[in-house]
Amino acid sequence: MELNFFNVDQLCSSATLIDDSLQVDLSRVSFFRPFALVYLGMFLRHHTSCGTSCTLIHPNSPVSRNYLARQNFWERFNFDPDTIKEENLRRFTTSTSFNNIVDIEKREYVAEDIADAVKGILRRNLVRVNTAEIEVVVCELVENFARHSERTLAAFHMQYYPTKKHLVLAIGDCGVGIRASLATNPKYKTLMKRPHCEAALKSFEPLITRLSEGGGGTGLTDVKDVVTRLNGMLKLATGDGYVTITDEGVHYGQMDYDLPGVQMELLFPEV
Repeated sequence: MELNFFNVDQLCSSATLIDDSLQVDLSRVSFFRPFALVYLGMFLRHHTSCGTSCTLIHPNSPVSRNYLARQNFWERFNFDPDTIKEENLRRFTTSTSFNNIVDIEKREYVAEDIADAVKGILRRNLVRVNTAEIEVVVCELVENFARHSERTLAAFHMQYYPTKKHLVLAIGDCGVGIRASLATNPKYKTLMKRPHCEAALKSFEPLITRLSEGGGGTGLTDVKDVVTRLNGMLKLATGDGYVTITDEGVHYGQMDYDLPGVQMELLFPEV
């Protein structure tokens, strides 16, 4: 089974609570798409931060098990955020390549550093995408996630599929989410009574911000514009709502699981 945007929420909603431990069954998973990997990681971080122990049934597929082991997935996502050591964070380094997940630290210039590293990886591997535009998107997203992820760390993942000729970026946290964030602005406080997907749609509108003064932001509007301009696809989940933006239009609806925070996947085809 491939775990992806369309079924990872179903897998999380089927997790069972046994003796105060949340058990997640990955036994049938043979392949992880970037969004699913980040979403699952945030699912584990959220429950661990709430004091729930998480037990995972490992994939039967040796390829999938080895893939998660290379990412140090178990150690990195099922952790106590109050005791994790800074030296255990996964950062971008000169040896970082595709397949790696990195933690988004709350430090100055983290967005610029990750965006610059992404640009370098794309150019070294001769990926035929608009690296300048993607660098801007990565910088914008990392800065936003570093600011909103609160106690738990956000994560960033990048994967290149040469046979399918496209690049996929995934980023996510398990923070307050879009609806609660926008509702701190008195103009949008009624969003708290609306479905999460409506708040997600609102966030893509120009000049929408949680700030009550100082004008609006353009973050997700700019991201959407770049994705559209480069003939890409965008998938976003927040709470139990989702929005997808493709060349066929904008679609939205409800997820099977209500996961705090925001999780995104962006696909860029090669030219």
